[in-house]
Amino acid sequence: MYLSLLRLNPQNPLARRDLGDPYAMHQTLTRIAVPGDRLLWRLEVSRYGESPRLLVQTLQKPGWSRILLQEEEPYGELAPDSPKEVRLELERGQRLRFRLYANPTVARNGRRLGLYREEEQLRWLSDRMRRRGAVVRSAIVSRKGKIRLKKEGRTIVLASAQFDGVLEVIDPGNLVKAVELGIGHGKAFGFGLLSLAPYRS
Repeated sequence: MYLSLLRLNPQNPLARRDLGDPYAMHQTLTRIAVPGDRLLWRLEVSRYGESPRLLVQTLQKPGWSRILLQEEEPYGELAPDSPKEVRLELERGQRLRFRLYANPTVARNGRRLGLYREEEQLRWLSDRMRRRGAVVRSAIVSRKGKIRLKKEGRTIVLASAQFDGVLEVIDPGNLVKAVELGIGHGKAFGFGLLSLAPYRS
């Protein structure tokens, strides 16, 4: 599995378009992935004055030169250690910090409905993580709201929420699979990438 961190260049017309259109961003990023690979991405919140940061995860080494080599304004700049190979070796009972930007939803009467209340979102998170091999020990919610985007001439409205917190591993193999495949719906629109990091109390 590979992680790439990219600082996008808003002066580049393609990057500027992608920043305003998650589906266009997904279409651009599919160009760097090996055909058939699983690609997940998340646009990180940047401080004022900083270039937008994009985190991209692929199962195979991506070919960034396909979109980064521009004669005038480049699409963006990769972090020095990107793409970085990541091998997850998890243990039952291990605690980890996590971040997940997700599309929390529930199925009711054959329809998929977005969840917007924080308590519903946290319940959704706890349920999804338990099914995928982890118990949420603490979590805070940010970036919650609605994302409106155009796809094939129609407007799509998606619930959004970013979760940051601490989890405990209960099924290492299942959790690794969840990281590889992503969590929830809307992955083409920048949702579902689960990031893990060491936890120090």
